[in-house]
Amino acid sequence: MKVGVTGTSGFIGQNLVPELTKNGYQVKILVRNASKKVSFENVEKVEGDFSNSEKIEEFVKDLDYLIHCAGVIKAFSPEDFIKGNFNSTKSLVDALNKVKPSNFKKFIFLSSQSAQGPSKELIPRKVDQPPEPVSWYGKSKLMAENYIINHLESPYIILRLASVYGPGDKETLRFFKLAKTGILPMPNGEKYINIIYVKDVVNLILKLLEKEEIANKIYFVANPEYTTLTSLIEGIQSFYGKKSLLKITIPEFVFRPLLKLNEIFGKLLGKPTIANSDKANELSQKYWIGDPSPLYEETGFKPQYSLLEGLYESLEWYKQSKWL
Repeated sequence: MKVGVTGTSGFIGQNLVPELTKNGYQVKILVRNASKKVSFENVEKVEGDFSNSEKIEEFVKDLDYLIHCAGVIKAFSPEDFIKGNFNSTKSLVDALNKVKPSNFKKFIFLSSQSAQGPSKELIPRKVDQPPEPVSWYGKSKLMAENYIINHLESPYIILRLASVYGPGDKETLRFFKLAKTGILPMPNGEKYINIIYVKDVVNLILKLLEKEEIANKIYFVANPEYTTLTSLIEGIQSFYGKKSLLKITIPEFVFRPLLKLNEIFGKLLGKPTIANSDKANELSQKYWIGDPSPLYEETGFKPQYSLLEGLYESLEWYKQSKWL
């Protein structure tokens, strides 16, 4: 079976591809520069980008499965989010519809909790509720979901991922650094969040490849229970032997202009940052919690890692890789 994977230079893609090859799948990846060395062995490379329809058609023409991991989490403008998240997905869907690979079975799209939006209270949001994204990142992911649902002529599964953490993740590394300092700045106060370890996400994808009968579904992907930002940091602190945590609530009228200023600096340097005004819209929300129970009930999937187990493995990887 041949599996196409996009976004293989990213955090989830880096963890996914080795497990696919280990499980006997032929892996085909889309890369911007085929001469650039990749960290995987025994993979087929197609050079191209999402704006080149001929290259995308070449990429999908002989696939059995396609896993779309590529996406943009930081950008200068709404148009950049749309280009990185919606246009890329549209390109793949259009190519699949045109080429119609003879043995194609399923398109798995890695979307985000941001597409469905936060809860308004301490009640997990369900995937069948009308989505209410609060950021352009979430809106662009939702646009991609809708294009798949309305236009793809093949079976699909959309995975709305909660915050994913684990070895190789640069974004959640900051939580480990904060835990070490013992100081926790909290924009708009305490946060209630869902989270899941990257190895559990990879195991879920492998499971969904095996279960051909599961198709045309949207699932929210997270550990069974939500946690708080404080509990997350205190869990990491326990590995350092630290007990004290100074929590500093940052009001919205303070963090919004700070993130806007950070965004401006990023534009001047030509480097987009995740700490921007779009992210401020998400940070102002208190309840980033969803309901993963349909995923468990319909697929039989169960995360193998508790929060502390995943955090410990992540910390050890950061230390060994000299990130901490």
